[in-house]
Amino acid sequence: MPCRAHAVVDEALALRASHPHAPAADVLDLVMQEHACWLDDFFEHMVPPSTFALLVAEAVGDRMTSGEWRACTGPDADERLREAMRQHYAKSVWPKFVKRYGWSLSGSDEPGTFHRGARCL
Repeated sequence: MPCRAHAVVDEALALRASHPHAPAADVLDLVMQEHACWLDDFFEHMVPPSTFALLVAEAVGDRMTSGEWRACTGPDADERLREAMRQHYAKSVWPKFVKRYGWSLSGSDEPGTFHRGARCL
């Protein structure tokens, strides 16, 4: 079954809205287990302050709250802060997401660099 990232994102956000007290990791795990996805499918959805990006950050145990992410990456944030926080997300949240769902980091020593086309089965 091909992965449609939009479907995964929509399902995860709908499940989170209908079960706001469910742990974010459980929500994401439940939705992800139904799809075989390419890592590339998620690139456009994994930029804070997108709601899905914040759900992923919570699911992988990031220390910042969704409110903090929104404040630091939203439209009212200073552009330099927003860019620094997006880089932080790429280096701290992405690797945990990648590991959790069986993708792999590239051979690069640079955190946040991934094999394009890596697939989670």
